Amino acid sequence: MPVPEPTGYCSVDEIKKIFETGQEVIKIGSAADDDNITEDGVKQYIYDVERRIDAKLAFKYTIPFAVPVDEVINQIARRRTAYDIYVDIYPSRDAEALPEAVKEWRDLAEGLLQDIITGSITLTVPAASGTGVKAMTSHLKQAREIEVRLTGTDWQYLGYEYIVPESFIATSVLDFSTQYVEGTDYEVLWKEGAMRLVSGSNIEDGSLVYLYFLYQETPEYQKGIREDDKLIQEGSYF
Repeated sequence: MPVPEPTGYCSVDEIKKIFETGQEVIKIGSAADDDNITEDGVKQYIYDVERRIDAKLAFKYTIPFAVPVDEVINQIARRRTAYDIYVDIYPSRDAEALPEAVKEWRDLAEGLLQDIITGSITLTVPAASGTGVKAMTSHLKQAREIEVRLTGTDWQYLGYEYIVPESFIATSVLDFSTQYVEGTDYEVLWKEGAMRLVSGSNIEDGSLVYLYFLYQETPEYQKGIREDDKLIQEGSYF
């Protein structure tokens, strides 16, 4: 029976790297006698882990996930696949006898999966098929709901930077029945976290606007406090 082709949540090379750097007990090769498992065998494990991930997250996301997958899904797939292989091949089936590093693979995978299920982690997907663009989910913050009053065409800082454009909603009412349109009603500087009205906007000058969005921390954006135009904002730059 042919080996099912994995979706690609992680790769055979990534699993090899885990064992080469962390646990040299497992050898992955072609079909040599001194190898514990073949590359096709690893593919089978990856495929099985992918389907279990899909089964647990299908209620919340469209599955299978588009490739390249979010960094967190890759972490779950890599660690759980490595754990399953090690447990099946390890001479002792006593869980307590497993090396601590191997137990950590399982605990990390299960912990991240539970965070996704509970909403502590919000996954993102590539902006367009084949672009390879991935958001850094491990640094993704939960949705913010704020109120602003935009006056004229002056930039208004929102207090949150590195806003995720696809998540941004601007509305005049809390039930989303009337949503304003970027470019027609307003402009946003996503990295800087600033917003302003555009000429001919449907947003009345000085009126209250409700905003809903996700924002990110990146390696270039650290937690802290900074002052800008007398406004206290989260974050600081190097």
